[in-house]
Amino acid sequence: MARVKYIEEDEVKDPRVKEAYERMRKKRGKVTNIYKALAHKPSIISTIGPFVAAVQEPDELDPKLKEKVILRVSRINRSSYCYHAHIQISKKMGFTDNEILEIENPEASTIPESEKVALKYAEAMTTNPGDVPDTLFNELKKHFSDSQIVELTALVALYNMINRFNEALKLDPEDY
Repeated sequence: MARVKYIEEDEVKDPRVKEAYERMRKKRGKVTNIYKALAHKPSIISTIGPFVAAVQEPDELDPKLKEKVILRVSRINRSSYCYHAHIQISKKMGFTDNEILEIENPEASTIPESEKVALKYAEAMTTNPGDVPDTLFNELKKHFSDSQIVELTALVALYNMINRFNEALKLDPEDY
């Protein structure tokens, strides 16, 4: 059970929250529990939504790689909310059960080398962000441009924040 009350759509008064709910409904078909929790702070929900969209939307990195990174970060952080949600999202994207399992142990998988390096980077950022080894970063630079590395870094940082927010507040996992 969530530690904060969810703000339901019929309780929303602030236009910033209404707008954020509309964006989420268009994206996911419903207003998610994270948004219902964020609604307590209109200034946060109104700014985080566009940032999340900018980081998640297809850009230079392959959307499937982004989803693998989200799953890896969420698994490392033991974020049941995000992991549960992104298992469903990844399956809608065409991931097989085996592809999802490979994310657990990228070294022993058939994942392409560039993706293995991205997943190792995500793990390093998640477990020890102040000490990402130069050797790993140099390996990352062999596969990705600076722009792609910034996009990847923003994605990992964002999901570390989202995972911690969801787990600290014990937001209820939901179906997508």
